[in-house]
Amino acid sequence: MRHPRFPLIPLLILMVGISGCLPKAPEPSPEEATRVHVGDPAPAFVGRLMDGKTFSLEAQRGKVVVLTFFATWCPPCREELPHLEREVWQRFEGPDFAMAAIAREHEASELGEFILQMGMTFPVIPDQDRSIFSLFADAYIPRTVVIDPEGRVIYHGTDFKPDEFAQMVELIEKTLAVDGLIAEG
Repeated sequence: MRHPRFPLIPLLILMVGISGCLPKAPEPSPEEATRVHVGDPAPAFVGRLMDGKTFSLEAQRGKVVVLTFFATWCPPCREELPHLEREVWQRFEGPDFAMAAIAREHEASELGEFILQMGMTFPVIPDQDRSIFSLFADAYIPRTVVIDPEGRVIYHGTDFKPDEFAQMVELIEKTLAVDGLIAEG
């Protein structure tokens, strides 16, 4: 008995046409795209800084740590980075505080000019393959995470909102003061 031949090409065209009519999955909300929440332990990672040294989150235990995820093409990132420089890094830099900016989907070779242009003096880690970013989230930048000396996330925010940013700075200051790392005031 012979099997009828069914043309494969028309079947493929039909399948592609139908798939184009199917509704697309909605984008996740910032909360749904977040993998690490306030109260969670921060995931350990090691990244190579622009100067070739390594930054190990585990080695920062005992310090308050700020991580910020950004991209050079992101307007809210460009707005937030100068605030992080002036209001966080320059204010709290010291033996009990650490900070790193993680450049999502960027290689070191494309960051030098941007870092100079933005006046960034804090450590920067290129994260071309999102290996660090994906530990914390699936989408949305800028994204800033504050970690307490015990390694727990105490703040996790997306986008740049001046009021939330000011609250984050107050939280850093209070955490450093409570842990006796800086004097209040």
